[in-house]
Amino acid sequence: MATIVGVHLAVAVVAMGLGAGILLMRRGTPRHRWMGRLWALAMVATALTSFGIRELGNGHFSWLHGLSLYVLVNLALAVVAIRRGNVKAHRRQMTGLYVGLVVAGLAAVAVPGRPLNSALTRIWQHGTPPVVRGSPVAPVATFAPATPATPATLLSTGGPSPWRE
Repeated sequence: MATIVGVHLAVAVVAMGLGAGILLMRRGTPRHRWMGRLWALAMVATALTSFGIRELGNGHFSWLHGLSLYVLVNLALAVVAIRRGNVKAHRRQMTGLYVGLVVAGLAAVAVPGRPLNSALTRIWQHGTPPVVRGSPVAPVATFAPATPATPATLLSTGGPSPWRE
């Protein structure tokens, strides 16, 4: 996994965790504001690092980079909304951005051929080559074990482990 992809993944995971915490806490408190600032910073970092990832567009920008621009613009609009006292617009934009982050994360994991899906597939299948994009028959999700786990195999091998060869 390229360094930029690792950084992108790390800040996206931080943004997911912070966002979940913010959604569960009381709004308008100093803690909410500080965590919101950290979340916005993580979202900016996630969007900016995406510009260094260009596998989908053969070295060029793709439609996903347009979504990154959308995130940056809407983060700014959400900050402007709350500074003007428009809580409803702020909440709607921030919630939409968080939902978009979660959907993008799920797509990165589930869509065959994506870097995160390929990495998880290699780990889960113990080095078995991942599905190549463009293959005639590609499964919907490629992060299934190479052999089915039965109670007998789990007991005899100590259970499934992505790190055991």
